[in-house]
Parts: sequence; structure tokens; C-alpha cells
Amino acid sequence: MNHRLPTVVDVHGLSSMAILNVTQVLASQKSDPDHSIRVAHAMIYPEDIWFCIATFIAFISLCHAISLLVRTLAIPRFKRSYKNTPTRGVIALSRLPLAIANAFRSITFRSTVQLGASYTLNIAEVFVTVIYITFIFVWALVNSTNTKGQKYDPKYWANVAANIATTQLPLITALGTKNNIISYLTGIGYERLQYFHRTFARVVCVLIWVHAAGRIKIGLVGSLSIRFPWIRCGLLAATAFTILSIMSIRPLRRRHYEIFLIFHFVMVFIVLLGGYLHARANAEGNHIWPAFLIWGLDRAFRGIRILIYNIGYVKKGSPEQYGHLEALSPHFVRLTLQRPTYMHWRPGQNVYLTIPSVSGVFLEAHPFTISTIDTPLDVTGGESNDEDQIGKEGSVSGPDTDSKTLTFLIRVRSGFTKRLLHAFSQTPEMKVILDGPYGSPPSLRDFETVVLIAGGSGVSFTLSLFLDLIHRAKQGTTDCQKVIFIWAIRDASDITLISDTLLTVVANPPSRIAIDIRIHVTASNTERLKNSEDGSDEENKADYMTSDAINLPGINIANGRPDLTRLVREETAKAIGAISFNVCGTPTMSNTVRSALCRLRFWDVLRGGASTALHVESFGNT
Repeated sequence: MNHRLPTVVDVHGLSSMAILNVTQVLASQKSDPDHSIRVAHAMIYPEDIWFCIATFIAFISLCHAISLLVRTLAIPRFKRSYKNTPTRGVIALSRLPLAIANAFRSITFRSTVQLGASYTLNIAEVFVTVIYITFIFVWALVNSTNTKGQKYDPKYWANVAANIATTQLPLITALGTKNNIISYLTGIGYERLQYFHRTFARVVCVLIWVHAAGRIKIGLVGSLSIRFPWIRCGLLAATAFTILSIMSIRPLRRRHYEIFLIFHFVMVFIVLLGGYLHARANAEGNHIWPAFLIWGLDRAFRGIRILIYNIGYVKKGSPEQYGHLEALSPHFVRLTLQRPTYMHWRPGQNVYLTIPSVSGVFLEAHPFTISTIDTPLDVTGGESNDEDQIGKEGSVSGPDTDSKTLTFLIRVRSGFTKRLLHAFSQTPEMKVILDGPYGSPPSLRDFETVVLIAGGSGVSFTLSLFLDLIHRAKQGTTDCQKVIFIWAIRDASDITLISDTLLTVVANPPSRIAIDIRIHVTASNTERLKNSEDGSDEENKADYMTSDAINLPGINIANGRPDLTRLVREETAKAIGAISFNVCGTPTMSNTVRSALCRLRFWDVLRGGASTALHVESFGNT
């Protein structure tokens, strides 16, 4: 293909430096036969990469749309006039798609690769990462042999690398926003896309320095001299990008997260603005300004939602946005506030909370999962399929069963949560600003068996799913026949966080569903007594209780960690139909469940064995 730079260039709207560069480009065509080829590569290769990325996103979106369509059109078991329960032991070819899908999930999402002490990636994440890196650097370096036979001529790959890097900035920005179209199209929650946001950003950061190395090798002379502002802007953007990539590594990010939020905002602004001014000098600024647009739209959507949901914040005497704080133990606080009028959420979703009287920096926000459900839980014991009963409040007792309130169970650590506990000693009432809801929690309506596993404050996620299943069972709108609720806590005193709510459910259980609640106290009585005696746990001494002293009817309380591997295998072997495992806890807890579910079980599913689904709730792992 004969790629030739056009001899007529529209210079309207270009900066003086861009006009100078274009003029030099036109003058160099006669003396440099490679120039038109290099220009063609720099224009076409970034477009090729975006075509591949768009195709991949479209494929995932199509799969998500088909999944939603099938789920919508399928008749739930609770609406069928017959119950088609699979018979174990007989191979049924009709279950072949289910067996293939189950094996695919086991390989791609449950098999993991351990990177260091705290990094765990599943095969799907590894695959996408490797493919992305391969595409980026192959397209940057391919066909870089000039007409004289010199391989990897920096005049070829230096600018190609730069153009590819600039075209990826809008994608990286979109992956990092809470309201992004990629999440809506693919059904992948924004918190899971954060891994790709950070990883792709680091890849592009390396690519930018590849571009810089190529330009340095060619020589920073003439219009490329460091004395020109547009060159300095590029160097400033690259430096800021590098510092941000280093500071975003998990240990550094978590150690000073509140400071990181401000640092991230400033550095990203420098990267985009510096990169735009640098690229604009070569008439390539149109690759970067969409990143500003994406960021601005995300902020606009969030701002509008915050205004709508927090109108009570500015209303004098309004009970809305006034949060009530309870210190349940030295480790946990419970924050309760009246739900905004127009706010609705799904079980398992989270919101970002800003408490001006507690925040260390301006508009500091932290994500917390809502432990209440949007629909009131009818605990009167009556069960009805009458539509008039759906949404009707019953005799509600327990802080997590009232749909008129938002309840958050917050683990006290350092920083914001520690200041929150300290604020309780001064006043239990404080104004709260909400931003949300966010997240893509699983829909458990169509599973015959549901297993909910939580550790510590992760119970906020599993508790809301549990209450939603109970409500649906009372209304007869779920296939679930059995739910297992497992909560691992360090101290027995932490049981008081949700004991009232659990007892409310156990007192009037729905007849359509079997409930199995298990609480595991991981710290031994001997260990806790020793800590109290030697003074290392002095603040907990008054609240100390042993698990043997707690008696909650209908709730199994045991000492020691739960044997999750055994639990997963036993429940999978006994289950009929589909079984869903949902985990919100430590990385060790999540990885244990993943490992137990990574077996293919292809023939078992063909013979009528249960198909398994896994949802791990987390906020990224890089």
C-alpha cells in the first residue's frame, strides 16, 4: 500500500508550533522516503488497536445481553406448573451447554495465579492483561524496518508509541470512573474494572517512556529541543504518570489512602493537561481531550445524583442526612440514617459516605455496603403471593430490616473509621452526604441453593442478600430452597452487630426455604482471656464474652475457622439444580472458596450435578 502524506494541509485552528512542525514534515518528504510510511503507521496502528478493543468490548457486551435476555425470558421454577428437577446419575445431552459453561467458569474465573504476598489474579484477568500488553507493544514496534534495511528504526516506533499511548488515555479514564459505559454494557461492576484501569495505565506509562527513549535516541534538536514548552509539558506529564503509577501500588495506596485520593486527582490532571499540550503541538490533541469529557460527565452524573439524594442536607430541620452512630464494640460502629426519598438500591450495593465533621480532607468519601434492603421484610409469619402484600411493611424488629433506613456496619481501623469512633464520644448525631448506589451484586432469585460467606464487616454484603432472599421466599418469588449463612468473626461480642436481625428472621422463617445460620468465632477463648489478663486487650475487657456463653435459638455458634473447602464440596455434592456461592471477606477466605470450586466437574454436571456460580465481593486486588 502506498501511504502518502497529503500535500495540502488545513492549518486552520492549529497552534503556531503545530504549523511549524507540519511545515517541516512537508519539507522532509522529498529528502526522507520513509517519512510517509512512518506517518501512515502512526495514524493507522492506534486505530487498529482501538478496533480490537472495541470488538472485544462488543463481544462481552453481547454475551451479557444474551445472558440477560435468557434470564428474562426463562420461566422461574416458582412460576412453573411442574418442577423439572434433574435426576443424578443419568447423562443428559440437554445439560451440555450448562456443563460447558460451568467448566469455562471454573477455568477462567476460579483458577488463580498468585503474584507476591497479596496479589491474586484469575485466569481471565491474566489473559486480558497479557493480550493487552502484547497488542500494545507489537503494534508499537511492528514494521519498524526502514527502506535502508535498518531494523527497529526509532523514527518508526517512537511516534507510533506516542500515538498509541494518547489514544489509550480515554479508555483508562473510562475504566476508572464510577459511572462508565463499559460497566453498563458488559455488566462488570466498576470496582472490578479498577484492576484494568490501574494495569492498563501502567502499561501505557511504560509505552510513554518507550516513546521518550526513541525521541532521545533520535536527538532532541531543532523544534524537538527541551527548551520548547510543549516538550517540557510532555516530560512533566510522563513524570507525573510515573509517580502516580508507583504510588498506586496496593501497599502504598492503602497505607495513606486518604492522601492518595488527593494525590491521584492532582497527578491525573497534570498528566492529561500536560499530555494534551504536548500532543496538540503535533495536531494530536484530539486523542486526549475525550478523556476530559469522560471525566467531566462522570463528575456531572455524580453531582446531579448527590444533589437529588442529599437535598435534606440543606433543608433546615430535615431528618434526612442526619446519621445516628452507635458504638457496638471497640471494633465496630453502626451508622443509621433515613433513606433519601428517591433513592433505591439492590441488595449488596454500596454507597460513598462523606461526613464533613469527621473527614480529614475536603469531601473525603469512603465506600460502605448497605446492610438493609430496599423492600421491607415482612416478619409477621404470613406468606402471600398477593401483589398487594408485596412491599407492605410487617412487624419489623431489628435495625437491618427497616426499608426506611440505611444501615452501615463499619469496621474500625485507622484513619476515617477511627475518627468516626472518636466522634461518637462527642455526639452520636452527624450530617452525612451520600453518593451512590454503586456495584453489581449478583441476582440470586434463580438459584435453588445459596451459600453466603462473610468475614468481619463483610457481613454487610451477605446480610442484605440474605434478607432479600427471605423477603422473596415469603412472597413466593424465588427458586431458592436452601440458604446457608456463614459469618466468621474474631470476637464473640461482635455477634451483637446483627443478632437482633438474625433472631427476627429465625423467629418467623418462611416455609419455602430451609435456613442454616452458622457463626464461627475464630479467636479461642484462651487467647482472648490471655489478652485481657496481660492488658494487651484492655479496652475490650469489659465487653468480653465467650462463644460458650451465647445462646441464640436457631443459630449455630462454633469456635474456630470454618472449613470452607469441605463446606463447598459437601454442599455442591448435595445440591440439586443451581448453587451460588457468595463471598465477602479476606483474600484467604475468597481464595479458599475459589480453589474448592475450580474443579471442572464436566461429567458431574452432565449427570445432573449442580451447576455452580461464584461471586467474590471486593474492591480490586492491585
